[in-house]
Amino acid sequence: MKVVIYARVSSDHQAEKELSIPAQLKAIHKFCQEKGWLVVGEYLEKGKSAKSDDRPEFQKMIAMAKRPNRHFDAIVVHKFDRFSRKREDHIIYKALLQKQGVKVISATEQTDPETPHGMLLEGMLEVISEFYNVNLAAEVKKGMSQNAKQGYSNGGNAPYGYRTEHIALSSNKTKTVWVLGPREEVDTIKWIFNQYAQEGFGYKAIATLLNQKGVPTLKGGKWSASTIRAIIFNESYIGRRIWNKQDYQTKGKKWKDRSEWIITENAHPSIITKDLFDKCQELAKKRHNGGGQVHNPFQLKPHSPFWLRGIMYCDRCGSKMVGNSNSSRQKGGGQRYYTCGGYQRHGKDYCTYVGWRKERVEEIVSAKLRNALLRLSLADNHLEEEIRRYHVDQNKNVFMQISSLETEINFLQKRIETMEQDIRTGKGKPYYADMIFEMQQELTDKQNEYSALSGSVQSFILPEQYIDSVKYDVQTLVALLDNETSNPETIHQLVAKYVSRVFIQRETKVIHIIMQFKSGDTILYENTVVAEYTA
Repeated sequence: MKVVIYARVSSDHQAEKELSIPAQLKAIHKFCQEKGWLVVGEYLEKGKSAKSDDRPEFQKMIAMAKRPNRHFDAIVVHKFDRFSRKREDHIIYKALLQKQGVKVISATEQTDPETPHGMLLEGMLEVISEFYNVNLAAEVKKGMSQNAKQGYSNGGNAPYGYRTEHIALSSNKTKTVWVLGPREEVDTIKWIFNQYAQEGFGYKAIATLLNQKGVPTLKGGKWSASTIRAIIFNESYIGRRIWNKQDYQTKGKKWKDRSEWIITENAHPSIITKDLFDKCQELAKKRHNGGGQVHNPFQLKPHSPFWLRGIMYCDRCGSKMVGNSNSSRQKGGGQRYYTCGGYQRHGKDYCTYVGWRKERVEEIVSAKLRNALLRLSLADNHLEEEIRRYHVDQNKNVFMQISSLETEINFLQKRIETMEQDIRTGKGKPYYADMIFEMQQELTDKQNEYSALSGSVQSFILPEQYIDSVKYDVQTLVALLDNETSNPETIHQLVAKYVSRVFIQRETKVIHIIMQFKSGDTILYENTVVAEYTA
């Protein structure tokens, strides 16, 4: 029987023990040798937990098992928990593999899944494995909670102004604490809070002053408004340690309610007073319309009216353009602009100011985009023809080389065939054998070059129903752009599907709209539409 091996460790700590991948491979190879099975492949996964199926080598192995031309009949693991620690995944993937005629076999846990007793034993092993995993996670969390309540660190980098230090509690037990960092960092933190509370400076102004003074960040980079904001709201600077803020178990970090946080006062030396910190929070609420709240996990942010966000870039520094208003206190929010995000975060030393009126930019872009998309999608087969033409243009030089190689290969094959025929009929010359040998070598080189070039060109495959999907999106987008009460969030989502980049050259005031149609990571079509920006 032909088999493949799947081996996995979830941490470097396991890799150093008997569960290391080399140790698993040694045991599995010995097991297969005793059974007389032929090992035809190995799928090795390092640093991946089996609590989920989000494992590259695992998914690659499953995909191969589903192919009709697969080259193995079974998957061999060291223990069933290497395959998965989650009972649900065991059931799903084993059922899938069973349909394909592929077995999952453990080298150390001998079961016969074909018998009732074997099925029961295997199921029990899987349940025990999942229980062990869940119980271990609960015990680890319990230990970390107790650690946090005592004011110790559970990992992560210390914030600016602090450093991590290890203290010995016994001969074999250490704890991590935060201590004050270099004096210049401590003074910088005090200066930031005083500038915000006493001098009336905002995040951006403080960042600009620090950059002008040449003060480096913790990583040696430039200060930004967002960095200053994070410092102003960081309760660590009053000696308060907070743990369990976010839920890391589900995909995407989710804020927990403050009632679930573990908060420890006086966990480490404070840098500023609580009165100064509280004053900054009150000022932040007044200046930023509630933005100074330390934590508000369930407040939904209103959708941005700037639907070109994320795809419009500065022509100078390449930063994304961000929405801005010249006066948030005016009725209606004042005049709105797209401005350089690099300037907003780092100041004029990073990039000079530029602002383009939101309504005018969006009006011009929507008009050009509407026309371009309608032209592509309304005529029968026009979009498909453009996509095919783009594919040919992108590979034009390669196609020319391939065509030239085909001609040379055909010539060499015919020439060799003619000379060999002459030799067989007695018409050949004495030097024909040497010439044939040299031409055969040249033919081999040309064929290898031809194969390499042919392989570098992806065959044109237009996904099924792609054209229909594009036409539907275009109709929806045009309707939204024409609607007087537009939906900027939906417009943003649709435009981002078909526009990769928008920028305006400052000197010429020419808007460049780069349209890009993609299927997965494959670019099917790309074109640049230009328009003049007029105020």
